[in-house]
Amino acid sequence: MNSSKRNYSMTDADLCMFTSNLVVTMTRDQTEFTARGITSTMVTALETLGNAFEVLPNDVYYLADIMEAAENKTALRDSCTIKLRSILGYVKIKWGSGSPQVRRFDAGDMTRQDDKKFLVTCRMAVRIATDYLSDLTSIGLTDAMIDDLEATAQQLEDTMNDIATAQANRDIKAQERADKGNEIYSYVSRYCEIGKIIWEDVSEAKYNDYIIYGGSSSGLSKPQNLIANWTSGDPLVNLTWDIVSGADSYDIYHSPVNFGMPSGTYVFLIDMPSSPSGVPFTVNKRNYYKIKAKSGSTTSDFSDEAWTEVVDGTV
Repeated sequence: MNSSKRNYSMTDADLCMFTSNLVVTMTRDQTEFTARGITSTMVTALETLGNAFEVLPNDVYYLADIMEAAENKTALRDSCTIKLRSILGYVKIKWGSGSPQVRRFDAGDMTRQDDKKFLVTCRMAVRIATDYLSDLTSIGLTDAMIDDLEATAQQLEDTMNDIATAQANRDIKAQERADKGNEIYSYVSRYCEIGKIIWEDVSEAKYNDYIIYGGSSSGLSKPQNLIANWTSGDPLVNLTWDIVSGADSYDIYHSPVNFGMPSGTYVFLIDMPSSPSGVPFTVNKRNYYKIKAKSGSTTSDFSDEAWTEVVDGTV
């Protein structure tokens, strides 16, 4: 996945809340804004944009599609493995475990094969078993068993395609959300600059209402022991870390770079609940991650970064 660039250094949820508060503040100061060309209609338009943005499905929504498809893929692969081993059992009974007939299946290390290679192994097994069917019928192999493996292998391929489709859809929706967020932020930043001009040297309290990024002292500890791990065939990188006391969620940041390179610019990736879980990656890149603990609008310092390399898509 290529992380969609945001022009704002806050989560989407924080942008929604800030926009909502800004609408209230601007409505309070409507007379002053109208004098500077910002009408009530324009404020209402910002509110409409913010409300629409707030109900857009977030990244977790689309990650769930990927995870559901991945669970289906795992179940189907397990089913294919059982059926393939059953067919191999008949071949071993007929000719022996070390026979050329068994070796022809090239299935000795199938549990270590990535999904694409495993699918090829299943396809080859169907063809080879069909060729041997007349020799194996007498000891119990049936055409229905071969057809069952072929049908399950097709379901596995379909589910692998479902994962790829879900990942592509997630990328599209992430870009759409980033574009909408950037549009809102362009208005927010402009209106806040006008608000500061209005109240500078007039009211410090009202001036502060238009400060987007205020200084804050965090009572949350920096997350420790961040580890990023990716296993060939997995649709997500697994992140783990030590739970931070008082945190109710974690902001995940991502920096994909070429293999062997240090991290580059980090961009906000996803707001994750308290339990560590899978996160998206960019294929054929070294994927760096770092996180912040979060409680409400309070965030910790960044964790140390962790990285894992993802080589050629396996889904």
